[in-house]
Amino acid sequence: MEEQNIKKLALIISANCIRQSTIEECQKKGQINDQQVNQINKEMSDRIFTFLTYLLQKPADEYTVMMEAMAKHYPENWEQPELSQLILQQQAQTATSASTQH
Repeated sequence: MEEQNIKKLALIISANCIRQSTIEECQKKGQINDQQVNQINKEMSDRIFTFLTYLLQKPADEYTVMMEAMAKHYPENWEQPELSQLILQQQAQTATSASTQH
């Protein structure tokens, strides 16, 4: 995958992780400001871009080394991830809109 496409994918993932999230709620309540949200967005996008670059462009041995380094921060006390109902609902709405336009 080309670098520009990986960057675009990283931004799409970041935006969908931030939108309608606790971070946005904190921003609306004034608990964090726009500058802090922008910094979170940039950090998240950069980190996702790095993961995707290693996953999609680097040789397997480089990806493995990076994943081993990152696994040191495995969140043992976090709940296991589940499919986001918000994202699934948005996808279903988009699919419905697309099928009614044809």
